[in-house]
Amino acid sequence: MFSQVLPPQPTADQWEFVHELQEPLWKAHHWAARPPHASEADLRHGAKIVAGSDDPDGLLATAYDDLKRFLRTGDVCLVADYTIETGYTPTDIPETFHVEVTPHRCRILAGETEGIRRGIFFIEDEMLRAGGPFLPLGTAERSPFIRRRISRCFFGPIKRPPGNRDELMDEVDYYPDEYLNRLAHDGVNGLWLTIEFRDLCNTSITPAYGQDAEKRLVKLRRTVDKCRRYGIQTYVFCIEPRAWEPDSPVLTRHPEMGRGGTTYDSRLLFCPFSEAAQTYLYEAVNGIFTAVPNLGGLINISHGERSTSCLSALAATGQGTMHCPVCSQKEPWEILHASLSAMESGMRDANPQAALISWLYMPQSDDLADWVYEIPAHTPENVILQFNFESGVKKQQLGSLQTGGDYWLSAPGPSDRFVRVARTARDHGARVSAKIQTGCSHEVASVPFVPIPAQLHQKFSSMRELGVDTAMLCWYFGNYPGLMNKAAGELSFEPFSESSEDFLLSLAQIYWGDDAQTVCEAWRRFTEGYVNYPLTNMFQYYGPVHDGPVWPLLLKPQDAPLNPTWQISSPHTLEPFPPGGDRIGESFCPSHTLEQVLELTRQMTESWDRGVALLESIEHRYVNDRQRLLDIGVAKALAIQFRSGYNIFRFYDLR
Repeated sequence: MFSQVLPPQPTADQWEFVHELQEPLWKAHHWAARPPHASEADLRHGAKIVAGSDDPDGLLATAYDDLKRFLRTGDVCLVADYTIETGYTPTDIPETFHVEVTPHRCRILAGETEGIRRGIFFIEDEMLRAGGPFLPLGTAERSPFIRRRISRCFFGPIKRPPGNRDELMDEVDYYPDEYLNRLAHDGVNGLWLTIEFRDLCNTSITPAYGQDAEKRLVKLRRTVDKCRRYGIQTYVFCIEPRAWEPDSPVLTRHPEMGRGGTTYDSRLLFCPFSEAAQTYLYEAVNGIFTAVPNLGGLINISHGERSTSCLSALAATGQGTMHCPVCSQKEPWEILHASLSAMESGMRDANPQAALISWLYMPQSDDLADWVYEIPAHTPENVILQFNFESGVKKQQLGSLQTGGDYWLSAPGPSDRFVRVARTARDHGARVSAKIQTGCSHEVASVPFVPIPAQLHQKFSSMRELGVDTAMLCWYFGNYPGLMNKAAGELSFEPFSESSEDFLLSLAQIYWGDDAQTVCEAWRRFTEGYVNYPLTNMFQYYGPVHDGPVWPLLLKPQDAPLNPTWQISSPHTLEPFPPGGDRIGESFCPSHTLEQVLELTRQMTESWDRGVALLESIEHRYVNDRQRLLDIGVAKALAIQFRSGYNIFRFYDLR
């Protein structure tokens, strides 16, 4: 049987990217000297900053300090006749801002702190696009239609195997200042972290819960306060109400809370139709939001991933039987409504500004049951319904109609099921959140991001059309600061660029100056190749493009299985998985043939290589610009991974 000795995984103190993310955002602008155009204000001789907007909690100190560092990095002194002034103007939507630029003054006006922050970052981007300390004369106004843009710490622990670490129980700072500053510039205004009610919530129904709650709450409050200084709210993520352990003492006192039947893992489903159940849900959520006043909200997987309420007896695709004597007499939406109503009430009484986001995690590629589509019409008031944007997406590949579950960048979506859910919710006054992957997906999760911003333009254009106002931008991966996060942030605001070409050029000018057109062409080549990624979850979960360079090529058949790409080790033994074996059909059967996969991966890698060649043609101009060299390096690394994947399939085809 195939086996090999594996090198150890690098330890956390060897993660150089963590140290890099803590370095100052502004080190050098690489601006070439030039005179201003007639349509520009000239800041070369200095600019003074006048903070005139109301900021009682001092939340804008980080933004003003950032602007000062930005100007100093561009050799702009902070004492001069030109004035950058902030002030108040009434606005209806948070983060809306108005910028007025004249030859002698720039005014940034907003109705609250976060509009001012967005305006400051906007004028910084305008100077980056101009390639110098110049601002275009005139006025500009921007307002978000995606109001909550929620990401996650790139290197925070996930509270799952193999580490099973809880970030609220250690003293590590997972939110360094300059890391938060990068996220804020990318447009991220929310971060999520994982909790469980049993760790935090000492209620009258569960008096034994929350043994270390105060320690966790102290760190959670510290995290919330630090992130707020950068305009970023903190959201707690959970899968609640969690199905009960069969020997839970809670069920001894309140057996009616566990009458929903047994789950696949021998737990007892939570029935929400009792006074005790409603009290527990209310007190649990109310307790968290009372103890941590400035939390942004709670994201809860209400169905899917793990067993929760009696609704978990029904699979999203229609299988299952409701055994609960109470819930079996209810419509499925009534079960979810009962849970969410109690949770929302507890949250609202503690913090009316917080958001309860109910996530129906239904990643299946198969068609969903009719009851799923009744939920959007019966979502409780003030609850945001979240649904996977691409799960169930369909497209033709080499003459065959393929369907993808879970998350996709190569197929931007939305799926028909998302459209149906979003339209039903909109027709009944419910708000909708799109669950997407921004930087990368399960397609290739071993890189910081895949540089294909045109795919995000398609996603956000559809979100705008469907009235989506919230986006959860990532799961545990796909959240590294940089190009794709920035693209998502830019695409979340009005005015929205209807032209993908115009948007790409505006985005590229921030980073690449006079080479923006060349980089846009490279991005187009990347996209043309990446859309050929085989549309099947098996290729995501077991295929070679994540780590193909270290796969062995087994000349003699070993019948060695492929291993999951979303885990580095067995959740049972905690032993690392070896690189892939030779059962390559596990990565594409039964949806594709080997011949189809060979052709698709060939098209993907050849087009990607053409994009890399364009970046290599300008690489010599960036020998002193580490960030741009890293961007080029990411593209090159992906080229190697895609070519390796293609070669692996060629090898086994020839074998």
